[in-house]
Amino acid sequence: MPVRHLLAVFCLALIAPIAWAAPAPSAPKKPADIAAHAPPEEIVIVRGEPRRRASSPVSATVIVDPQTAAIDDLVTAVPGLSMINDQDPGANIIALRGVTSDRLQQAAIAYVVDGAPLADTDLFTAKLFDIARIDVLRGPQGALFGKNAAGGAIEVTSATGRGGADAYARAGIGNGQARSLEAAGGAGGDGWSLRAAGLWTAHAGWIKNRTLGRVVDREDSRNARLTLSRVAGPLTLTGRLRWMEESGGAAWASSGNVTGRFGGRLTGAALTDPIGDFEGRSWRRWLQGALTAEAKTDAGDVTLILARDSYAKRWQEELDYRPGPLTFFGAPLFPNGLQPIRQPTDIRAETADLNWRRDLGRATLKLGLFAQNVARTRVDDFGPLLFGAPAARYDSDAEQRAAYAAFTYAWERATLDIQARYDRDARRQIISAAGAQVESRRATFERFQPRIAGSVALGENIWAYANYGEGFRSGGFNPIPAPSSVWRAQFAPEITRSGELGVKGRLGAGRFVLQVDANLFRSDISNYQNYTFLDAQSVTLNVGSVRVDGAELFFALTGLQRGRDAFDLRGGFALANARIGRFIAPDPLIASAQRDYTGARVPNAPQWTATAGLDWRRDMASGDIGANLTLNATGKTFYEIDNALRSPPKTWLDARLWLQRQPRSFDGRHADPWRVSVWGRNITDERWAISAFGQGMLPLLAGLGPDGPFDTFTLNRGRQWGVELSRTFR
Repeated sequence: MPVRHLLAVFCLALIAPIAWAAPAPSAPKKPADIAAHAPPEEIVIVRGEPRRRASSPVSATVIVDPQTAAIDDLVTAVPGLSMINDQDPGANIIALRGVTSDRLQQAAIAYVVDGAPLADTDLFTAKLFDIARIDVLRGPQGALFGKNAAGGAIEVTSATGRGGADAYARAGIGNGQARSLEAAGGAGGDGWSLRAAGLWTAHAGWIKNRTLGRVVDREDSRNARLTLSRVAGPLTLTGRLRWMEESGGAAWASSGNVTGRFGGRLTGAALTDPIGDFEGRSWRRWLQGALTAEAKTDAGDVTLILARDSYAKRWQEELDYRPGPLTFFGAPLFPNGLQPIRQPTDIRAETADLNWRRDLGRATLKLGLFAQNVARTRVDDFGPLLFGAPAARYDSDAEQRAAYAAFTYAWERATLDIQARYDRDARRQIISAAGAQVESRRATFERFQPRIAGSVALGENIWAYANYGEGFRSGGFNPIPAPSSVWRAQFAPEITRSGELGVKGRLGAGRFVLQVDANLFRSDISNYQNYTFLDAQSVTLNVGSVRVDGAELFFALTGLQRGRDAFDLRGGFALANARIGRFIAPDPLIASAQRDYTGARVPNAPQWTATAGLDWRRDMASGDIGANLTLNATGKTFYEIDNALRSPPKTWLDARLWLQRQPRSFDGRHADPWRVSVWGRNITDERWAISAFGQGMLPLLAGLGPDGPFDTFTLNRGRQWGVELSRTFR
């Protein structure tokens, strides 16, 4: 259905609720911001709804931290969440509560920016700047966010001029020739406001290629956002324009016989620097225009969100990560190595969300309609691996339509949430080569996703809660299988069913407060979608069942005081034991053979993650000084379904020391404050692998020589440090 027709249906649907006249509900209070490293806020935003965090039956983390520059920075703040940038700036692997997505797959976690869900995981890795808050919801959120929210949802809220956000400027330098500039400010009056924000970061890199004799992970990122708001009586209009452009290196991967020499354990001497003889290059650009209209009427509050995204990515790399000519099972097939390979990608997306909210006293009712059209084009130009054949082009379109409803009832000491959503995702793919159509596919995936949750007060500030929710990822299409291929042309949708029991407590009064959240959960995943690279093709295979047993514990102790010094303690631990049920599949290396993967752990999902931090600050007459120390840890991680390649548990330390001054002007009043910060990430310079492909799963690596077979893996970026100066203008 064309978007203009869809909007017409939306307008007709809008007439019915507005026609129901009733007393106007009071506007919800605006949630207060949280300082960096503060204990969890009392308000959590759940799909635009402000809820009391203590009594809301959802596991959530709320963050407002001006140092959060990208989604992967959230990992240290949200135990259970892991994020990997790999291969190029857009490719990523994300996991939450054992639910994972991988390269070229649909998301397993919904990423929502200012109310609009992003249409593709390539957009998840854009830089964050001038944000008001980030709400991370754990567990299936499909009843509210639809498909691709099986693991949870990340909601990012940008600052706007009408929110009273301060203007600021920030500049920094660091090792690896890192430089950054960030600024935001605006103007307003008589019901309108304008805010502009921008971020530029650049670095030469931290990962050195031994063959080329230089660092290869350079990046230059330019970002801007313009927000215009207008309040006219009961109507508020907010328009946003976003722009991002990045360029840099790609695929700073390493290779070696880790399976043979080290038994698949990626640590110590197994972690070699990159030795490939080809430097990858990448470029991408993202443009977004969005409009939000909010109207308060006697019949309820109505919100309409429209967004359009345009994204383009170009990159090239080598696939063998080795210097010199290569053989394949002894035959000299690749005299120049496997280079270059390319995978240009273009995405166009149109998103519309219309919802109506009615305050019924103790109860609230919310109804909504959602639509998203996505057009994605990808060309798999794998260079020498094509052996002269034309590159395959994949034109993939998706039309998602959904209707959702949420009902909440709050007693004095209990709450009840009943939520549901129906999604219909019609997908089409055309495969062509050299301008000629090779194949055309169509499929429709539908799912009803319920969620029911409740909480009850066990004491004045202690709440117990329980919830059950479902989520799903649509099925899709693989490359055209050959007669000998172990995959099918179409893979099935992945369905997650999860139950959770938890308790939230807040003890203390005045400055001294201890807050604790703890929960147990279990998720059952049907048709788990496992990504792999077979026969020079990116393929998704369905695993019959996966079971995730988990537990989470979070605490924050604030208000510890000794003289002028104040201390806060914070920490969290998340366990997600994700194991595959009975699963026997064709061996990817040996024709007609079978492999038993029963009991194996899910790839790219750490068994556990943990964080512990200490914050110190001292108030002074004209400012304050403080420091943050954060110790992070991650459990064993497997990288493929055969569990051959793995990283052992690892720990690393982050720190920040800051001094803030608020000098007095000549008239004796306080001037605008400025702050200087010295920061460090991975201070102890730990090395680990962040992703890997193994010779036991990939025939290409098993046959490469000389001196093969090989495994490939990508290293982390090691120690980073810098100095930052910022000033706030009020």
